Amino acid sequence: MLITDEAKEAENVKLLTEMMGDHSDREVARRVLRKYEGDVEKAATAMLEGERGDDDQSHQLWSSVSQMDVVSHKQPSVPSIVRPNTPVVDLTGDDDRDLQRAMKESMSTLQQPAPVFGPSERPADPNWAMVLSNQEGNHEANYLQNLERAIEASLEHSNANDSDALEPFPIEQQLRRDGCPVVLRPSIHTMCYAAAILQGLFYVPQVRERMASWRPTVMSGMLEVNVPTSGPDFTLWALSEIFTHMDLARLCDLNVDKHLCAFNIEPWTSLTNPLGELSRKFYTRLVATLEKAFVDQFVLDGSPPPNSRLFHFLYGDSAGDRAEVLQETSVVPIDINPGGGGSDANDLIGRLSAQLSKPQDAPEKQSVIVEPSEVVAFQLSKPSASYLNNTSTSAAAKPFVYPRSIYLDQFLKQNVAFAEAKRRQQHETFSNVQKLILHKKSMTHFNGKDTLKDLRSTIYYYEHVADDKGDPERTSSIKKTTEKLKSILEAVESEIKVTDQMIHKMREEALTLLDCPELKQVRYDLRVVFMHDGLYGRKHLYCYVRDKGQWWKIADSLIEQVTEESVLRDTTGLHLGAGPYLLLYSRYRPDENERLTSLPWPREIEDDVKECNKAFLAQLPPDLVKDIKEEHMPSSQNSTFSLSAQLTDPERRNDGMDVS
Repeated sequence: MLITDEAKEAENVKLLTEMMGDHSDREVARRVLRKYEGDVEKAATAMLEGERGDDDQSHQLWSSVSQMDVVSHKQPSVPSIVRPNTPVVDLTGDDDRDLQRAMKESMSTLQQPAPVFGPSERPADPNWAMVLSNQEGNHEANYLQNLERAIEASLEHSNANDSDALEPFPIEQQLRRDGCPVVLRPSIHTMCYAAAILQGLFYVPQVRERMASWRPTVMSGMLEVNVPTSGPDFTLWALSEIFTHMDLARLCDLNVDKHLCAFNIEPWTSLTNPLGELSRKFYTRLVATLEKAFVDQFVLDGSPPPNSRLFHFLYGDSAGDRAEVLQETSVVPIDINPGGGGSDANDLIGRLSAQLSKPQDAPEKQSVIVEPSEVVAFQLSKPSASYLNNTSTSAAAKPFVYPRSIYLDQFLKQNVAFAEAKRRQQHETFSNVQKLILHKKSMTHFNGKDTLKDLRSTIYYYEHVADDKGDPERTSSIKKTTEKLKSILEAVESEIKVTDQMIHKMREEALTLLDCPELKQVRYDLRVVFMHDGLYGRKHLYCYVRDKGQWWKIADSLIEQVTEESVLRDTTGLHLGAGPYLLLYSRYRPDENERLTSLPWPREIEDDVKECNKAFLAQLPPDLVKDIKEEHMPSSQNSTFSLSAQLTDPERRNDGMDVS
């Protein structure tokens, strides 16, 4: 067995992470260093080439979450049998007492309990520990400690009567004022996560605008069309009703129970059902239905479809001037806890870049986006057991960082050559940084010793300890030696300072190489952040949405304005391995507020909203509504639908949102 010098390894890991910059991962550095048997230079070169130290690295970049590798846990090795120490007995003598003592010791040995196979119960000897006893800790102990912490947090909420029953707002608080957004509140708490996604899609401008223009399928020659009751049109009609009410209703909370049957929702029954995976499945099915319906509408109308994709972007492996293995997806899985913890680069662009880096076994290929979409969803996933097995404390845990805007230009097929040239330049810069760091180490360390520390100690000795014994010549020698040593120290410290400045400058240049005007054309803005605090129930889910330039926090029983900083830096659920689990970005549009001012919703649904508003306002105290005037809501102007067919319902019920 190879016994690792933990102190030296920790020093080398620190050196490696300094070479790689702030974006490096300490666990990755440790694995790569061990793979190359402690050779820092080889490990640094390998990391610059994309090495992560894994035995089997997967290079499927846009892989579905359902196809993610299952983390295998190594079985504990059976410890060797440790026989009890017995005193040495001299059997060469003739003394009967020695013979009797020998037989006694032999019998006591035979009476020892049978060996037990399994982990030793002896306290760990820190001198032979593979990791320092005050670091990392025992994984089983951390598992139980974190599990106990999660149970206690859950019991605290349960004991506080944290019911999942729908608690209606007082009617006076339901009035929508000052541009307040709308919260969708189903009575069935297992459907809340799906309602949150429907609610979030409304605040994606491209989706809202496309939904306002959609109409049910009208076959040629038909004069009347019934309200859809099945199929994709049923789903889109239900979503159209929800969106119209969210845009025009006077209520700030809407019950959507009777509309959810149109969406085939898998219930969220407990924490054993991963919320992120349920949301991904629901979102994927829904947007696939929406995209097909939008394309079909253009085909039936005889008009050309829009130039850009809405939800699904096309990607493939780029080989030269062509792209191979073209596929499409609407959700990009992002590992927010790579390597099982301890990541120093836990941000969206960093993870995305890591997933899109060239595989070492096929450097001529690189995954690229061939046709971008208007909307991109990122599922933030982590291994299911990573929280309970996490050995770090909650204070040391780092939240996942996602920016207000991202640029995907460097991942587009047409920019492959340019972006790759920038990455090569970045690689060369980091290689030079590596050389400077090694040069700095050569000035400060030799044979594992801190030479600067020794030099300062020597100077202190000559200044404060050395005895000249009253000898003028010795006094002069001590003074000259002290001055010479100080001169050497000053020169070394000066060179170290210059080296540090060069390292900092080169790192800054390397990190901004891809931040250039040529790669900042395709901008995506953050629209919705879905959050989970780590516990089960409707009150433990909420989302942030951006509407008309303002961020809002929407929870089950709370709607409030928040700052952008609070949206981007929310650490809720971090101690329970939760937090943000789904992000929605869409293409930047400078005129989006103007385009969303007056949308052509179906006239039939607008009429329902008017009736619901009247019924709701009639229930409010007169002094609360005396200054409220029902605005004129524009009728649908979609002539293709309105003039060619009239929507009818045999029962013609008022089936707007529930205002009771």
